[in-house]
This record gives sequence, C-alpha cells and structure tokens, in this order.
Amino acid sequence: MLSFQSEVFTLQECSEYLKIAESTIYLLARKGKIPCKKVGKNWRFSKDALDKWLAGDIILNTPAIDS
Repeated sequence: MLSFQSEVFTLQECSEYLKIAESTIYLLARKGKIPCKKVGKNWRFSKDALDKWLAGDIILNTPAIDS
C-alpha cells in the first residue's frame, strides 16, 4: 500500500488513492473529467485538486444546459 506523502500522483498512485481502476482513471484523464496534467507521455494528478474534485469544488467539462 502506498503512503500518499507526495502532493503529485502518477496514474497508478491516483488509482490507488481514489480506489478506481487504472483504466477508468486513464479514460477520465483523456476525456478531461478529472483534474490532471499530461507531462510528456505521463499523467500527473495533484492530491489537492483530486480532494477538491471529490468534494465537488471542481467541476470539469460540464455540458451546456439549453434554456
């Protein structure tokens, strides 16, 4: 088990932290549905941004609502 002492996670660490399959994290990242940055070929995830996203404080790629 990882200790999560770092403020920046790899995809694998993010998967373990959120208890979500790596393939799901990868799809969410590619679709812009989870806060992350791509560095070269690798995804990086901020622990702080993930915590805010889980709390609902960060909303990404929300579709426009027709009025």
